[in-house]
Amino acid sequence: MKSNDDIRKDIKRLEAAKTEMRASALAQGREMTAEETKLYHEMDQHIQELRMELPVGSPMTLDGLHDPYSTRTTSSEGFELRSPGQDKSYRALFGSREDYKWTDRSIDYFSAVISGRHHPDLTTRSMNETVPSDGGFLVPVEYSDRIHAVSLENELIMPRCFVQPMKSNEAHIPSMVIGSHATSLYGGFTASYTDEGGTIDEASPKTRSVTLTAKKLTGSIRLSNELVADLPGGPEQIISICGKGLAWYRDQSFLKGSGSGEPLGILNAPCLITVAAEDGQTANTINYDNLVNMFARMYSGGFKNSVWIVHQTCLPQLLTLSITIGAGGSAIPVMRETDGGYEILTRPVLVTEKTEKLGDVGDIIFADLSQYCIGLRQGMRFDLSPHVHFSTDELSARLIERHDGQPLWSEPLTLEDGVTTVSPFVVLAAR
Repeated sequence: MKSNDDIRKDIKRLEAAKTEMRASALAQGREMTAEETKLYHEMDQHIQELRMELPVGSPMTLDGLHDPYSTRTTSSEGFELRSPGQDKSYRALFGSREDYKWTDRSIDYFSAVISGRHHPDLTTRSMNETVPSDGGFLVPVEYSDRIHAVSLENELIMPRCFVQPMKSNEAHIPSMVIGSHATSLYGGFTASYTDEGGTIDEASPKTRSVTLTAKKLTGSIRLSNELVADLPGGPEQIISICGKGLAWYRDQSFLKGSGSGEPLGILNAPCLITVAAEDGQTANTINYDNLVNMFARMYSGGFKNSVWIVHQTCLPQLLTLSITIGAGGSAIPVMRETDGGYEILTRPVLVTEKTEKLGDVGDIIFADLSQYCIGLRQGMRFDLSPHVHFSTDELSARLIERHDGQPLWSEPLTLEDGVTTVSPFVVLAAR
């Protein structure tokens, strides 16, 4: 029979394996595969069984920590907050119930819509009963699932942040006031050493609510009649176009959105920290001190989840940036290749066109995306018009989806020294 220490060591080993598997997927900018997810869940189940063997009240692991990114869920009904390491497929977000399913196997959904003829499987139900004027045909769950899957594969933000499936136009996410460690900790926690019989100071937790309000994203698509006529490939291409289009515009809004009629993006977050350029720094440059100073302004709990998000125009600067060791020593590259990708100061690099170009604020972002939350409304709608582009023999289509995004921090955190501020979102000032 194993001792309690041996059980704890087994738990620690399994937790380390889970963390490594999850980190590997995140570093490659993808969700875990079905095989990885199955193995992750099996390890998680084994951990729970091992914990049951420990005496009541004993620490569950060697360091007493709980894994906040476990893929376990408490229900299969969906609509539960999904953390950065959890499955964010359409069915995981909204449950396995199929309220609207396409039953006709002789014709696919898009072909039925494009035909312009009545089909009993089509429905004009609005996914948001308060905006019936939007019109369009509700997309069946199996098609929504496939569009969402394509989008998720191509997105930077959603796989790495919290996602709240929304049953209505609004969702409220409880959060804590950030505050200052010079006076109290996260949520207003305070403590002090007290003599025996002395008075214990009490502190009430300071909470706030993050409100997610569904914003309508409308994507327009022009389809040639030749594409529509090619039934074996046409519908799949429509799914791919819609999915990749959703990914592009959602990422852009989660990075740069103003918060007015669209999500509040990271670059407009109230907790954003902007690190000043070096004295005399040349325009449109990035130097090693910039990156070190940005790294130093990440809050310490965010290091393990942090990533660099850089505009593609930054690549020539980053790929040629190096540190010279000694008077005649060799140069060490700052951005290093690892596992088919790149990293800076041990953290993964994500390259995109969806942020700001070289020299502007936001050309390089250091972020812990687990401190961003997205609200996703169930249902998509698809609508079609043959009239707008009649002269070019094209059809005009639109896809409608509702979502929102908000940072979880309302302000930077002031450290115990009362001066230094840190944040999950750090950018470099304009050069």
